[in-house]
Amino acid sequence: MQAEQTRERILAAAREQFRSVGYAATRLDAIASAAQVSPKTVEAYGSKRGILAALVDPLAVAGPPRELIDRIRVADDPRERIRLVAELCRRVYQAWTPEFELLREAGSVAPEIMAVASQIDGRRRDNQARLVGYLVERGCLKPDLAPGEAVAIIWALSSYDMYRGLVLSQGWTPERYQAWLADTLIASVLNG
Repeated sequence: MQAEQTRERILAAAREQFRSVGYAATRLDAIASAAQVSPKTVEAYGSKRGILAALVDPLAVAGPPRELIDRIRVADDPRERIRLVAELCRRVYQAWTPEFELLREAGSVAPEIMAVASQIDGRRRDNQARLVGYLVERGCLKPDLAPGEAVAIIWALSSYDMYRGLVLSQGWTPERYQAWLADTLIASVLNG
């Protein structure tokens, strides 16, 4: 319990540092000071890159995203499962827009951030492959759609870039994005 509280304080301090001074200027000792822990404690949780990766990983954070992931895993209806996936995308992107923007923009300044983005994208693709596996097992994937194609469709439609384009650039509300994503995914990959 105490270890989890310490981790949450470190992540909160890192989030504030990244948002206020940027990734390149953030120092591990500043994160430690803001989290009220020793620098060695922060180092035990990984590098600055590892901390950034944890910030944008809904599996690493307690609270609503984690609860939503648990609901996705037990949802029996394929349409409901996809709707919950759309809700998860909206909630994660909405809550962590600054961190995702940092991932997009800081790659040229700090190339190690590209590795974080690739790691996150790989986990996202793995999760989508599990969703498609579930749809195949249930016999509800469109018959003319190969599983790999379904993963690619879900990957593209549920990307941060799609959220960014519709919500940040086009002015959609996050809720409109969520409804659109759910409807579009259902129409694109489900049979009937």
